Amino acid sequence: MSEIRKAMDYDAVIIGGGHNGLTCGAYLSKAGLRTLVLERREIIGGGAVTEEFSPGFKVSRFAYITGSLNAQVIADLELNRFGLEIIKIGRSITPLHGGDYIVSSGDVKETSAQIARFSKKDAENYPKFLNHVSKSVDILRRLRLETPLDISRTDTSGLIELVKFAWRYRDARRSVYDLFDAFTMSAYHYVDRWFESDVAKNIFCSKAAINSNLGPHSPTTAIYILALMTGTQGLSTPRGGMGAVCDALSAAGKLHGMKVITEASVEEILTRNGRAVGVRLANGDEYYAKLVVSNADAGTTFLKLIKGDTLPGYFLKQVKDFRVKSTSFKVNLAVDRPPQYTGFNPAAAGYETPAFASIAPTTDYLEKAYDCAKYGWYSEHPMLSPYVITQMDPGLAPVGKHVVTIWGIHAPYELRNANWEDEKDNFSRTILSTMDEFAPGFSSGIVDMEVLTPRDIERITGMPGGHTSHGQATVDQLLFKRPVPRYADYRSPITGLYQCGASTHPGGSVTGLPGRNSAREILRDWKRLK
Repeated sequence: MSEIRKAMDYDAVIIGGGHNGLTCGAYLSKAGLRTLVLERREIIGGGAVTEEFSPGFKVSRFAYITGSLNAQVIADLELNRFGLEIIKIGRSITPLHGGDYIVSSGDVKETSAQIARFSKKDAENYPKFLNHVSKSVDILRRLRLETPLDISRTDTSGLIELVKFAWRYRDARRSVYDLFDAFTMSAYHYVDRWFESDVAKNIFCSKAAINSNLGPHSPTTAIYILALMTGTQGLSTPRGGMGAVCDALSAAGKLHGMKVITEASVEEILTRNGRAVGVRLANGDEYYAKLVVSNADAGTTFLKLIKGDTLPGYFLKQVKDFRVKSTSFKVNLAVDRPPQYTGFNPAAAGYETPAFASIAPTTDYLEKAYDCAKYGWYSEHPMLSPYVITQMDPGLAPVGKHVVTIWGIHAPYELRNANWEDEKDNFSRTILSTMDEFAPGFSSGIVDMEVLTPRDIERITGMPGGHTSHGQATVDQLLFKRPVPRYADYRSPITGLYQCGASTHPGGSVTGLPGRNSAREILRDWKRLK
């Protein structure tokens, strides 16, 4: 009873100790709100965790790079002060058929020189393309920091906000045509206007495939090329794995009084007279506050945690229609030696084999892999993004050993006329044979292996559909429609109930922005709420 009385004094209760929940909590605590974060698992982090998956081997079990972690969040919460150290990965290698390869990096001249081996014209156009899209990328960066407008509002306040928005982005009119192209065109046709070689096109199409889980010829996938370029950290990783991000966020919040409780599974959001007043845990404990913030996905928040007929029917329909099923999977490997890709000679190149790779040699390869998933089966030649995490952070494995973590796509949540329990071994062999095709003998050095299908990710993290972005990031589920129209501003139909997870703008990846943006809106409402 004493714990419940103490909980009654909280200003904000946050459901979920993933990175966005912790970010929101840290901002609220810094602003003076007494904040409690409740995490279902035994560790904080959600999809951004570092876990031991084999004796002596630790890995970023789900999310594994920090390229999208927003610089403003890092600065505002002083995450470097709390131990966050970001390591630049630098180069990425794409092995090609026939024993060739291409290496790309943040160095434009170096990447252009690589492209020149396949097309001098493409090498000349590469920096021109980057310069061309830079204005559109800058606009997207700014939009990620904004609260999406409700464009359906016709009241005076809504019209004033629309005018303010138009004035803030008056310089964007020069990029409006390119942005329209990016939001409507396929990734392939978007870059086909600039490059003649498939190698150059594939540098960008593979990025779009990772973000969209679609094929490069699918309409609207061009925007994912630009979206991946909005990251402020480049290709990078945190020392100690992704859990280090959440450890720093937790420490930043705790400095200002934020409390975090793990193994605290929320069963119900408590409401009274149309207002959120607290939560009830699975063990019966109740915590009360002036507002509740959910870092869970929209489906879990509004379809499972809200009981009764509190929510309007049209809103529930929109939430139910929000698509969440993923085709992404994760593989974590303890190995004796890292992969050595055919054709790459470190001595000749003057640097060691890049830690990060993309196993997707052509745009046709990507399209065919997507076709399999589209029709309910995993690809025999999936796209894989292997990363030798211990090449950058050796402390995650025993001396002389390595951890390779692979993000892959094109493995549907539901298999046609089969189930994952029966197919997982075959799927695992497919992954290893694909790796061996481009890095011969790699599989013979494996010590231990964890394969996480979308269903496994769902089971462990609680994210429906196994979607680590809490829902598909298709164009119809972005901006003012994420997660549903009229409630993309982090609020909800229930007074005092807010959203801060990846179901909200700007979506997935470890950015911290849904948490940051949500905290800003909560603080705008705070005087009225309290």
